[in-house]
Amino acid sequence: MAAAGQRTDWDQLLLQSQDLVRTEQAFPRVQRDITQVEAYSSKLRARAARGDAGAETLEASRLLAGEGLNPRKLTQALQTFELRPTYEDVFAVETATVDEYLQQVHEMISVTAIQEAQSSAAAAFEDFMDACMDSEWQQEKRTLFDSVAPYSAASALTPGPSPGGAMSPYAPRGGAAPSPAYRGTPGGAFGRSSLAGGTPLAAGNLALRGRAAKYAEVVRKLNAAEAGGQAYSAVEDFAAACADESNGERRTTMARVWQVLARLLGGLGGLPAGARAQRSEALVAGARKYLEDNFVAYMQKVVAAHRTQAALGGSPSRLGLVQAFLRVKERDRGALDFDQPGGVDTTWMRLYCCLRAGFHAEAVQVAKSLREGVATPRAGGASDLSGQLAAWAEGGCRPLGGDAGAHLSAECDRLVRDKAARARHPFSAQRAMVHALLAGYNRGAEAIVKESPTFFPTIEDFLWFKLGLLRSEGRAAGAGSFGGAGSAAGVIDAYTLPDLQRYLQQYPAAHYSHGGKEPLLYAVVQLLSLQFRGAVAFLAREAATRDYRLDAAHLAICLQAAGVLDTSPADAGAGGRGVDVGALIHRYAKEFLYTDPPLALEYYMLAAQAMGGSVQVKGQLLRELLVESKAYGYLLGSGGAAGEGGALARFVPDAGERGRVLEAVAHECAASAQLEEAVELFMFAGRPRQALRILSQRLSDAVEAAAGDATRAAEVEGVMSRGNAAVAAMASSQDPEDLREVEAFDLLKSIRDMLAASARGDYTRALQKLSELPFVPTERFRLQLCASGVASLHPAVADRLPSVLLAAAAALAAVGKREQLQTVVAFASAVPNRISQAVYQQLNQLQASVA
Repeated sequence: MAAAGQRTDWDQLLLQSQDLVRTEQAFPRVQRDITQVEAYSSKLRARAARGDAGAETLEASRLLAGEGLNPRKLTQALQTFELRPTYEDVFAVETATVDEYLQQVHEMISVTAIQEAQSSAAAAFEDFMDACMDSEWQQEKRTLFDSVAPYSAASALTPGPSPGGAMSPYAPRGGAAPSPAYRGTPGGAFGRSSLAGGTPLAAGNLALRGRAAKYAEVVRKLNAAEAGGQAYSAVEDFAAACADESNGERRTTMARVWQVLARLLGGLGGLPAGARAQRSEALVAGARKYLEDNFVAYMQKVVAAHRTQAALGGSPSRLGLVQAFLRVKERDRGALDFDQPGGVDTTWMRLYCCLRAGFHAEAVQVAKSLREGVATPRAGGASDLSGQLAAWAEGGCRPLGGDAGAHLSAECDRLVRDKAARARHPFSAQRAMVHALLAGYNRGAEAIVKESPTFFPTIEDFLWFKLGLLRSEGRAAGAGSFGGAGSAAGVIDAYTLPDLQRYLQQYPAAHYSHGGKEPLLYAVVQLLSLQFRGAVAFLAREAATRDYRLDAAHLAICLQAAGVLDTSPADAGAGGRGVDVGALIHRYAKEFLYTDPPLALEYYMLAAQAMGGSVQVKGQLLRELLVESKAYGYLLGSGGAAGEGGALARFVPDAGERGRVLEAVAHECAASAQLEEAVELFMFAGRPRQALRILSQRLSDAVEAAAGDATRAAEVEGVMSRGNAAVAAMASSQDPEDLREVEAFDLLKSIRDMLAASARGDYTRALQKLSELPFVPTERFRLQLCASGVASLHPAVADRLPSVLLAAAAALAAVGKREQLQTVVAFASAVPNRISQAVYQQLNQLQASVA
């Protein structure tokens, strides 16, 4: 047993020694493989370092950047990459090799990079699609609101962004729902107590915001000034209302639009409203003056940005400013003549800049220093250029006529034809333009612009020059040929304001507004070319100006108050470019019907003025305001049309005219079947006869249906009570028309009692009331007289004649008065146009029953 155990231990020891030998034999091979792996790793690091600046690395960087990866960080990671494999990693499988391992690592890195790139691309795509959908939804919502109700009352109650981009002028306070303080029951009756005086009502939980509130305050001042007969220029206050508001990245703001308009209207002064030609010339002069001041500001800005090169000095003159500006703008030409003798001749450029800036005295001074004569004096001909400039400036910058204009036009034609001379002189285009400007020669100016398309770098420069060429229509009619220029240039056609407007209208708004990026710039162009209706229409209709609907309404108000909307005939809506200013103001006024009737009245009265200001127009608008807002006490006050109080008295101070306006409102209500309102307004206007006529017709329509109906009977009682008040108001009147209305109302009351008695079978009472109706004969001798008098019956009484005859016949038949019944039937047959066949048959049946 011991020997067997020793042999077993020996076998185990032998096996272990054999394993050890095999291990020692395999160790050099493992060591060689590890050395080979390290060599491969060194080659990979060397290859990555060498490929850093190669074309393949650049292509890979572009590919990774396109997939959303950062090539720089990935390159840094690859440069510091070091592979340190373990024995188990390398020899996870007995048949694995280093080449297979490196292939697996490469595939793993590639797959990971692709997955990360796909994930990043999918996330970026989803974010992009979400942003697109949100933008499209916002655009569609704005389009829907603009197309459905640009001025709807609903938009006024909807909270929105800041006033610069809001359609509604309101902002909610406290998040509460709007209070319908003024809303009444549609079609509901209102009693006399509704016309009693009262305090102005509050505007609920809504308040105007931003420049809408400031605009409303200017409107109140405008109406107050007009009511007091005082002069008030609202454009400055309108400009101040939006002076402190930014316009984002846009350079042209609404404040600039108001500034342009203020400059245009500033020259009207005391010109009468009927002098359209003089007012048009004053507006053109204001437009040119604005453009000249704008150019002076531009020169100062350029000089301030290049102080060293401009060399303006401490206290420069206006001519010094022009020279400093040219030093900067013409710096590529080298030395200039006013800085160095023999330098580039800038005389014509200085002259043109002086005219462009409005420096007329300096332009004459520069013209006197011309190196070569341009317009040599001759007997009976033109004077020198400096004298022509002085005459042009003294004449209000209007084109010269006669021999001077003809000579300047001929010189412009010569300069246009002499291309060789223009090539030798750097500023020959400015020379020709000066001649064209002084002569008002548009054809020569267009020839220069055709050869030098960049002569006018901005639309402002173009407009200034074109406005300088204009002749008024009265002057243009006698312009004709300019003497000597007729042979050189033919008959010179005068360039008028409608010509300029038609030229500008050939191009869309985006042409002037930098592709829609500066939409208000087109409005400025329209104002400078006196297209006032076009400017209002552009702000009120175009999609690019949806944020300026509020400004469109107030621009229309300002232009209407200034009386310049129809200054130019070509701007009166030709080609659909105009706008109905009255309808625009009216549409904006409806914003305040239910929230602020006092403010709505301010805008309604302005809309009425824009629509002609007639009593009928005021009546139509006031009817809408009264019926919709129900603010009768505030708007009309108490004590009738001649009484004190009521907001309407501020706009129509004369009691007689106020009565006519209220009467027109009442007629509008009656025509619209708003009889309750019509009666009250007639009574308030001091017209009880018209009110009683309506009440009589209502009583005539209701008395027959009221028989046996308690509800209708109460309605009849109410009508009779108000009719009695109207009769009392005419108690002292001796007017035949008043007496006729009172008599008809009394007859209708008797008819009402008669029909009620007949319906309950009280025939004795019915016959008593029949005796109060003189138009129904019960004696044979009165038959013909009553039959001939039917035609003169009041319409409300005549409508009830069939019912009266039936009730009378029934009462007479009941008491057996056959002769009187025969007279009533004979009377019915004598007026066949008033009695239907069915009623006549019933009368015959009653007569037969008595027989």
